[in-house]
Amino acid sequence: MAATKTEQSTKLIVKVQTGLTASGEPKFSQRNFASINAAATDDSLLSAGNALGALQEYPVGAVMRQDVCTLSEA
Repeated sequence: MAATKTEQSTKLIVKVQTGLTASGEPKFSQRNFASINAAATDDSLLSAGNALGALQEYPVGAVMRQDVCTLSEA
């Protein structure tokens, strides 16, 4: 039987470099933005993530999208 996917929620995650570890590796923290429209394009979320990151004290390390979906039998 085929599965049907129903989008439930989308979250925008902006990963920022907050410093260095004891070994000198970059240390990151995440800024999470919930209740994002699931129909938003990847390009628009990247632009929004970079714009939000520019408002942060720390440099942006990555912009990520997290989608949560419900799977059911068709």
